[in-house]
Amino acid sequence: MMLFRILLLLAGAGLVGWALYEMYRQKVMAATPTIGAGDVHTILDGDREVRVEVHGTSAAGPAGVLRSPLTSAPCVWYRVKITRKYTEWERDKDGNRKRVSKEESVYDTQTADPFLVTDVSGKVLLYPAKKRPDGATQALNQYEGARGPLGDLAESLGIRLRRDTPSTDGHRFHEWVLPEGSPLYALGSAQTMNGQPAICEPSSPPYIISTSSEDQLVRRSRLTAVATSVGGVLLMIGTVTWWIMVPQA
Repeated sequence: MMLFRILLLLAGAGLVGWALYEMYRQKVMAATPTIGAGDVHTILDGDREVRVEVHGTSAAGPAGVLRSPLTSAPCVWYRVKITRKYTEWERDKDGNRKRVSKEESVYDTQTADPFLVTDVSGKVLLYPAKKRPDGATQALNQYEGARGPLGDLAESLGIRLRRDTPSTDGHRFHEWVLPEGSPLYALGSAQTMNGQPAICEPSSPPYIISTSSEDQLVRRSRLTAVATSVGGVLLMIGTVTWWIMVPQA
C-alpha cells in the first residue's frame, strides 16, 4: 500500500511538472520574434543560437513532393506506423492457461527531408528531424488480417511484418501526411544548412511544427497547464491526507 501511495505522489508531481513545462512553452512562444520566412537569413548569427518563429504555408523542399508509401498521398512529410496484433497462451494466478491478445509495434518511421515554409516575404527551409508536425492528416488507419493487400505492399517495400508467425492475428496500418499547402507555424533555431537559411531543432525544447496558429497553441497550452496543475495538486493533497488519516493502510 505504501508503494501505491508513493506512486500516486509521483503521478501528482508529474502532472505539476507537465503544467510547469506548458507555462515555459507559453513564455518561449511569447518571447520568440515572428518574422517572415524570407527574412530568416537576416537574423542568422554564427556565434549563438537564435530562436525564431514563422507563420506560412508548407511547400515541397529540395526532394520535391513526396508520396506516402501506403496510400501514395502527395505530401511534404509523412509517418508510417504498423502494429502487429498477436495471441499468446499464458497462465493465470490459478495456473490455468488462457489466450491473451497483445500488440507490438513492428515498424514506425517518418521522413526527415527538409521542406519549405512560404509566405509573402519568401521561403525558408524547415528541417523536421524527429519532430512530428502537430495536426498532420491521418491518411490511413486500417486493420487487416494476417494476409491482405496492405501487408503485401508493406513487404514489397522491405518491411518485415512476421505474417508467417502462427501467433499473428493481423496488423493495423497507420499513415499520417502533411499535405503541400497546409497552414504552418514553426518555432525553432535559425541556422545555415548547406549554404541556405533554415529553421532546425533548437538545442533545448520546445521545437514546434504545427498546422494550428500560435494563438490556438497558446490557448490549448493554457488549458492543459490549468488542468494538469489542478489535478496534480489535488492528487498530492488527497494522497497526503489519506496517508495522515490512515497511516497503517
